[in-house]
Amino acid sequence: MSSPWGLEESRLKELERTAAQFSPHRRWDHLARRLSTVRVVYTDVDGTMLGPGACFFTRFGGGYTLRPARILLEALKRGVDVVLVSGRSGYQLRENVRLLGLRNYIAELGVETGYDQGERVVIDTGEIGVPGEELYRFIHDCGAVDFLFSRYPGRLEYHTPWSRYREHTPLFRGFLDLEEVNRELGERFPGLKVVDNGVLPFRSPTLDVPEVHAYHLMPRGVSKERAALNDMKLRGFSRHEAIAVGDSLADLAFSEVVGAFFLVRNGFLANPRAVELVRERENVVVTEGYLNEGWAEALELAVLGGTPPGGLDEDLLQA
Repeated sequence: MSSPWGLEESRLKELERTAAQFSPHRRWDHLARRLSTVRVVYTDVDGTMLGPGACFFTRFGGGYTLRPARILLEALKRGVDVVLVSGRSGYQLRENVRLLGLRNYIAELGVETGYDQGERVVIDTGEIGVPGEELYRFIHDCGAVDFLFSRYPGRLEYHTPWSRYREHTPLFRGFLDLEEVNRELGERFPGLKVVDNGVLPFRSPTLDVPEVHAYHLMPRGVSKERAALNDMKLRGFSRHEAIAVGDSLADLAFSEVVGAFFLVRNGFLANPRAVELVRERENVVVTEGYLNEGWAEALELAVLGGTPPGGLDEDLLQA
């Protein structure tokens, strides 16, 4: 029997026991003493803030929950700035922040930062150095997209329909060796990189790959954590007033700029390298909850001053 992440039951149990080493029960008390009052939360969207089917109210395992909505409402009442940080485009995030009553967002993995629901927008083109409005055309016209499709047939395709709403960077899905891809891009198209934005929960009939990841072709020197750090400097947030929540290995880099980073449990289980990377970062906590309930757990602890939930992880440690 395998898990939703394609793991055999024995491997899943092993990872669950390992996750207990990084749980709130083991790590949160120490981190909480180092944080000030949290003023800003940088949060990934898909696979983190949202539940199955990219819905705020669905829960892992089935059914619905109001827990994330209640926590978000309480955070907003306390004046905490919840900033959506996503691979989604600014076009998408501008609507998302309006629906949720938020103000600010970071789109396309750090390329676009929007303030006051998009009234003011900052574009970071990194090492490319072209004007922001020209970035998407530049990436296509330079030949990098055609190169990737020809170099990796059957392993890469546009991530439709979401790839149609891009404003700055192309969006793909597939399965690639990132070290190999970025080495070749560095030789042929200096200034560009492919970033893995996590495992997608479905298969594509036109791809011959073991699992499907979301990939972004974007400028080198641009990232979610760089955008968050620039925002913190601009608005006067200290590291100890900031937390972040995410589900991908790319999101782990948030731990370099914020006081505490929460990796939702599904992100830990879905990424084989997570064990090694989380162990190296003392300010990373693996939540007991999955998806949006793990997200709610993070804000309950860091924003509302709650205590680690349940006792699940302590039971696992004794298993």
